Amino acid sequence: MIKKLLAMTRSQRAQVVDAIDPTLVAQPWARKRLRGLKRKQGGFTLLELLVVVAIISAIAGTATILLRDTDRQAAAAAHVAMMDELVKGISTYQVLNNGKFPNNWDSLTAEAAGALDATAAASTLVNSGLSGSLTQVVLTATQQTLLADFGVSSVRVISEAAQGGRCAAADRAIQKLIEDKGNDVTAGTVYRSEDANGCGMAATIASGNALLAWDTGTAGNAERVNAPGLPATQTLVALGIGPSLDLFNPEKRGAMTTVPVYRHVEATEYNRFVALLNVDTGKSEVRLQAIIDGAGDTKDEELGEWDGTRPTI
Repeated sequence: MIKKLLAMTRSQRAQVVDAIDPTLVAQPWARKRLRGLKRKQGGFTLLELLVVVAIISAIAGTATILLRDTDRQAAAAAHVAMMDELVKGISTYQVLNNGKFPNNWDSLTAEAAGALDATAAASTLVNSGLSGSLTQVVLTATQQTLLADFGVSSVRVISEAAQGGRCAAADRAIQKLIEDKGNDVTAGTVYRSEDANGCGMAATIASGNALLAWDTGTAGNAERVNAPGLPATQTLVALGIGPSLDLFNPEKRGAMTTVPVYRHVEATEYNRFVALLNVDTGKSEVRLQAIIDGAGDTKDEELGEWDGTRPTI
């Protein structure tokens, strides 16, 4: 009987097995085998299957969220390390170059003629979080002289005439140029010269030119960069740490080999870190106040994203 059952199809066997009462089978071994066959015919109900699918979906969704947060936390940790390396790199450069800062910073501004003047304003490429913490400052002769004495005499500005006029700031043309896969312009190279796949050019800093400064008048901004009670004699000039900076020129003593990239901004936004140089006319010196990222966050704020005390972007 058992051999005949095993030779049947699954559906045929199920019908026969279900019709047999195991208590009527005399042989214990046959009764045990029959009960085993009955168990094999069992299946899940639709409700049970739906419950299992729901549980699997919930687990998968939770795992995806955790992995996404882990990725962002890893990026934040990397950003903190980059900020530390930049502080050390700039300090080392100063020591090896007679106290001079590297030259040719990214100005974070855009000009129609590619030259600094009293109306220079933040480029449309600057992340809104960063630009919201910056304000325009028109340099006095004393401030301009101090910057030059400490090695900062030239900056990079976006020239709207570059790339055959395709770098115009109007109508988000620069963003479209970066998005265009038919050229090599990127958010990280946009302040470089046209020959180096950018939209920028060098501009000599002069008295009366406008640069961008960290707005310590905004609530909490001074404390964020450890500059509470900043006197009127001090101005925190904000300058981008782009690939044209002498800090990455291999011909310079103490040069770094890699230009750090900040990943928490949009693909068309400026993705470099920014140095805040304290131009102190009271002490007649320029010093590095802080390194902030492309979204205007300080090292402590990036650490908050890494350890979970501050929401990730």
